[in-house]
Amino acid sequence: MKKLSIIILSGLLIISCGNSPGKFLEKGDKQIANSEIENAIISYQKIIDNFPEDSLAQTAQYNIAWILLNDKNNYSRGFELLNKITLDYSETLIGKSAKEDILNFPKWLMIKSSDLRSDTTINEAIRTIDYLISEYNDDPIIPEALYLKGNIYLNDKKEFYRALNTYQEIISKYQGSSFVPMSQFMIGYIYANVQTDIPKAKIAYKTFLKNYPEHELAPSVQFELEYLGKQINNIDELISRNK
Repeated sequence: MKKLSIIILSGLLIISCGNSPGKFLEKGDKQIANSEIENAIISYQKIIDNFPEDSLAQTAQYNIAWILLNDKNNYSRGFELLNKITLDYSETLIGKSAKEDILNFPKWLMIKSSDLRSDTTINEAIRTIDYLISEYNDDPIIPEALYLKGNIYLNDKKEFYRALNTYQEIISKYQGSSFVPMSQFMIGYIYANVQTDIPKAKIAYKTFLKNYPEHELAPSVQFELEYLGKQINNIDELISRNK
């Protein structure tokens, strides 16, 4: 949400600035661009420690907050620093940016989880989802977060019982969410196609059709029910379709 804009915002603030805080900020920005994360933190911290009254100190704090969030996955500390910035600099551009970041934080955590999964840092993705759930358990985004977690357990970690438990949690706690019927479908899918537990698959699919007969997945569920336990080679309808 902010990684590139940190440097852009910093650059705007150091135009025509030749003093020491400006030089430290410029140095930190270059270190960020070169992925020298720890060195960048040191450069920004020098502004905060040595020039606390300078206007660039707030920029340095903001940059450190997003290093903690983006690069170090330290969500508690990063959020704490964003909150401090909103209190200390409520009327400034950076203070207002930090306030907006806080409002969008659950959504950002969701995006972060997906990004971590794409980067194959699966355990970090799950840890991020768990943090989101623990800190924002009443947020409307939670069913989506849990559904992503279930998919990670199913497809990436191959921990099928954990996936089943996660989908069941959505069904139990978040009735009315669009992710409830999807979770019911996934439970049937796992029993039918992963664990080959036909009786449980049949129960899960029939429950889906009973509760969500008009859902867009209903035709797929009906198809699965018709051919539960059959090998593809033995399904005449599929064979005729492929001729």
